[in-house]
Amino acid sequence: MKRGDTEIHMSKQSQYIHAIHDAYPDFSIETVQINQNGQFNDILMVNNESIFRFPKTSREAAKLVTETALLRSLQSYNTLPIPDPIYRSKETASIGQIFMGYRLLPGEPLWPKTLDALKDEEVQHLADQLATFLHQLHAISVEALEVKLPDFQGCEQWRDLYARFRSKLFPFMRADARKWVTEQFEGFLGDKSNCSYTPALVHGDFGRTNILYDARTNSISGIIDFSSAGWGDPAVDFAAILSPVCYGEPFLERFSVHYPGIEAVLSRARFYVGTFALQEALYGLEDEDQEAFESGIAEYR
Repeated sequence: MKRGDTEIHMSKQSQYIHAIHDAYPDFSIETVQINQNGQFNDILMVNNESIFRFPKTSREAAKLVTETALLRSLQSYNTLPIPDPIYRSKETASIGQIFMGYRLLPGEPLWPKTLDALKDEEVQHLADQLATFLHQLHAISVEALEVKLPDFQGCEQWRDLYARFRSKLFPFMRADARKWVTEQFEGFLGDKSNCSYTPALVHGDFGRTNILYDARTNSISGIIDFSSAGWGDPAVDFAAILSPVCYGEPFLERFSVHYPGIEAVLSRARFYVGTFALQEALYGLEDEDQEAFESGIAEYR
């Protein structure tokens, strides 16, 4: 890390510590580790036992407020541990001071290589846990929540995303890549069956970094980061599992015992997977995050 980067790193850390003490003057901070690699949030691990998330943009800050309220509502509805936001910033806080904090959940991200090294029955156990979690999450009703989430948008969300891809990303893309994206979206949005489903409460980012695994018990030990949660297509959560950087279709097929009917939504899930890199590029462009933009747009250049 260069000297200038180190100074920025330390400045951010000091700013975040000050924000925590401003809200909780008696909170003792002995050790701090900061992770600024996330696209949307900086993470502070305090005393090796608490996690504090600081959003990087106003959009993510608004989502954090909703996420905090949602997590409070979900505490008694899930079979797997989720963050319990016992710390939160003052309502008047601005970017750099806005945060949500919770006790560290045990385990490490469930990397694909970890899954590949397990026995078949061990892999099935993890699949059963995740399938049960999603089945319960997707079944939660509007009335069960103490927070009002944004209204369900259905295919309007994907039409808006498509329009933004065309106006903002197409200028950076090869002709054949633009043609492929156009065909994928026109075909998907042109099929009314892709917009005819019952919305559910979805996690929205059900990928490898948000699924925690405890090797000591060979079990899923927690699900984190509900910042993208809301009313949507259950296939979005399956798409995260299908992603090339996640576990793939054979693992998802194991869900069928505890989550019947997945086969009916697989085609939508596959379409969503094809949008992930472009979404990363789009949000990188809109948030002036050059690294995220370059990572997402690379295969379309």
